[in-house]
Amino acid sequence: MKKNKTKYEQPSVFKKGFDSEYAFSLKKMGHFMKIIIETAKDNILLFATLIIVTILDAIVIVLLPLVSNQMVKTITEPEIMTYLFGLQMTWETWLYTLVGMLFAIFVLEWFTNFTTGMFSAKIEVMQRNKILISLVNQDVDFFFDNVSGNIFTRLVADTQGLSMGIQQFLLNIIWCGSAVVSSIVVMFANHQFLIGGILLAYLVVVILIAMIIFVFFRRTLILAYDMKREIDADMTDRINNISLIKASGLEEYEINRLFEKNDKYAHSIDRTIKWNSTLNLWINITTSFFSTLVIIISAIMYANNKPAVYQDLPLILLIVAQAVVAIIILVPTLRAATMASNASNRIAQLTEPVPFIVKSENPKTIEGIDSVEFRDISFAYPKKIDKVILPNLNITFEKGKSYAFVGETGSGKSTIARLLLRFYDPIKGQVIINDKFDLIDLDLPNYLSNVGYVEQEPQIFFGDFIENIKYVKFDATDEEVIEACKKAKLHDFILTLPEGYQTILGQRGFLLSGGQKQRLVIARVFLKNPDLIILDEATSALDNIVEKEIQAQLDELIRGKTSITIAHRLSTIKNVDEIIVLGGNGGGIVQRGSFEELKSTPGHFKKLYEAGLMK
Repeated sequence: MKKNKTKYEQPSVFKKGFDSEYAFSLKKMGHFMKIIIETAKDNILLFATLIIVTILDAIVIVLLPLVSNQMVKTITEPEIMTYLFGLQMTWETWLYTLVGMLFAIFVLEWFTNFTTGMFSAKIEVMQRNKILISLVNQDVDFFFDNVSGNIFTRLVADTQGLSMGIQQFLLNIIWCGSAVVSSIVVMFANHQFLIGGILLAYLVVVILIAMIIFVFFRRTLILAYDMKREIDADMTDRINNISLIKASGLEEYEINRLFEKNDKYAHSIDRTIKWNSTLNLWINITTSFFSTLVIIISAIMYANNKPAVYQDLPLILLIVAQAVVAIIILVPTLRAATMASNASNRIAQLTEPVPFIVKSENPKTIEGIDSVEFRDISFAYPKKIDKVILPNLNITFEKGKSYAFVGETGSGKSTIARLLLRFYDPIKGQVIINDKFDLIDLDLPNYLSNVGYVEQEPQIFFGDFIENIKYVKFDATDEEVIEACKKAKLHDFILTLPEGYQTILGQRGFLLSGGQKQRLVIARVFLKNPDLIILDEATSALDNIVEKEIQAQLDELIRGKTSITIAHRLSTIKNVDEIIVLGGNGGGIVQRGSFEELKSTPGHFKKLYEAGLMK
């Protein structure tokens, strides 16, 4: 027997969920830097330009005081010769150089902001695309386990936060590093070894202590970020279920509950503000004091007959000011790095989980579905791998025949539909198509183009009737859509609406009743005209009158096709060719036969029938 290609091995992120204490500690900066490197590889020219112009911008700004100082010297001490790259300079040529540098700063500043903005925008778009690709390829269990609000905040808020954080981080870290190094080099180049050495040592101490304070600040900042996003996700979930809240009269309860959550967030923000204030205080006090320290050292040197420092004091103070500015920028730089790192970790929780359903490397295509066979199928859900739902199942679904599965809750009825749609793969056995192909070897979109699915809870997009019905067949004409709606007995209702087929249905088809939603889904299947139709408890949520109307359309829909019905009410499956009864607690198939045969044969089906269930 061919070995199943899918293994139910839980990735830890998927198993734990979004809000767990999953240990990202070793990966935090790794995710952040990995995203930068990946984007840089795809945009090498842009990234290289970003680095070059930012470094040049910092260097030119640091050199500006040096050029100004040289021009002043040429004016105040004309007997002193000044040179630039071996050329003797006058105060006029120094002035031209100064103007040229100011223009260069103007250009470099623009390109620095432009390139970092472009690079961060590409990161945002790339990560959004990466999340969307990952979400589309995820298994259905992923969406059962994770709140849609959480997914939405990661897709929108975290990609934007990552982009903004990286933009500030890259711009500041490159500029700060270049400015500090340039300042120290200029000091040493002007023989100010004492001031240069003190500046270097001073900056090391300031940055080291700032980093220690930042560790505590970062922890509170991440907690605040996470709490805010969780509140945002919770509010999104509540808004999506506003009808339930109003129908239950729980508006005041929800307001109080959210007030409590926001109070906790406010307390977390208070702790963040305290550490942020401490960090800012340290940076501002120490950087401000350094200029005073330089003046004191210059005075001492002058008093000891070493006037060199004192004479160049204006230049030294200006260069020190550039280094100080770079250190002051350190705080927002670290904050931006934290924001980007935290956002990247949360994004990774969407992009890292590996789907269970593995696509074939060389998928095969089919022209249609003539038969489907469950061959020695055993199935257990990934999160309960030890609890077998369907044991050793052997069934063949032939073309043109109708089948129905009945059984108590938990017997595995809906699991049959999920296996046929390949939401899951069996843990043992094969789903064989056309007596030839294993389902896991087929091109899934090609296979599903031959399958129609009518579910218990119809899935409807925010759009009009035409867009919703055409979703299963994009190349269909409007006339084909109208004909499908006529067959589904939906056309007359649509014509009563002011905008007809262009009527916007609202979120999740809010405009439609339960029966109308079912008719819309049936219209989709009529339009698609598939070989295999799966009806997963399609009328269980409807009242008896509407159910009979819908059942009439379903009977017309499945005529001449292979149909598989997951039954909730036995009255909906009286005319199927074969009923398959599943036992509870993983009992598998316990009975098979027609409706008339089973209702008079002692067994599980007869008990359901005589108990008055689902008649």
